[in-house]
Amino acid sequence: MNTPTATVLFSLLVACLQATPAHCFGFQLPKVELPNPFGGGPLSPASSSTAISIGEKVLVVGGTGGVGQLVTRKLRSRGYDVRVASRDVARATETIGDDGCEVVRLNLVGEEKSSDDEMRAAFEGIHAVVISVGTTAFPTKKWQGGNTPKAIDNEAVTRLANAAAAVESVKRLALLTSVGTSAERKGEMPFPILNLFGVLDAKRAGEEAVMRNGDSGAYDYSIVRPGRLVGGPYTNLDLAKLMQIEGGAENGLTVEVGDTLLGDCKRDACAEAVVQCLERAECKNAAFSIVSNEDAALTDEQWSDAFLSMRGE
Repeated sequence: MNTPTATVLFSLLVACLQATPAHCFGFQLPKVELPNPFGGGPLSPASSSTAISIGEKVLVVGGTGGVGQLVTRKLRSRGYDVRVASRDVARATETIGDDGCEVVRLNLVGEEKSSDDEMRAAFEGIHAVVISVGTTAFPTKKWQGGNTPKAIDNEAVTRLANAAAAVESVKRLALLTSVGTSAERKGEMPFPILNLFGVLDAKRAGEEAVMRNGDSGAYDYSIVRPGRLVGGPYTNLDLAKLMQIEGGAENGLTVEVGDTLLGDCKRDACAEAVVQCLERAECKNAAFSIVSNEDAALTDEQWSDAFLSMRGE
């Protein structure tokens, strides 16, 4: 299971079984209820309009990943102040380049996990947070050092959500997860295969932590659930990388509330969805799925309409 060949075989199997219903035979990871060491007392209600403004500071956790890199570049090009949190500051600086981003150390897993003080420092002065972390669905070298689905998608995301909730300046949080996290889809192919090692259960637990803190009034949140990510930058050894699957010429997206879609999603289009979540007041406490289509990229007005429709407006 630890070989690249095994990973490719799993990806091929998933592609063949996409349209076949079945019962889930994966195991369930426990929901992690971590105490919040970053502050106490009642949380301040979020303001009526929590969309970020040009010049405000956004923390991108996972800024060296495929989508995270693109989110960082889009935010910088729009005039936002960006802080990237990474376990390897030198590597992150090299990956992102000299575009004015601040890079801070934040290690979320393993024996050298960052302390609570380091976590507080990473969040200091932040107005919005993007969490774009993850690992492979099946055991690979990516799991070395404790970077398993349970550790990163469940425990680390829970810790980040707790930290964001304790920082008064944070008003918006966007979490990138995946289609297939809902309980209703556990028996729908290809999700039983993808969840063999608990990655979708772990992502669902992370979503719940973000929503729990958001529903208490700490911040407004957006849960973005893309289909299989395709197109560069490629940071994982998977079928999309090996076959250089770009996902079409356009950046069109189908956007639906909840967890309903199935298909490929271009990383660049996914990154745009994340940024739009931060910029749109209409995208408040929303969870939605996205897949790519061959239409033109959504306009600002279409993004606003899509988010309003999720709220029944």
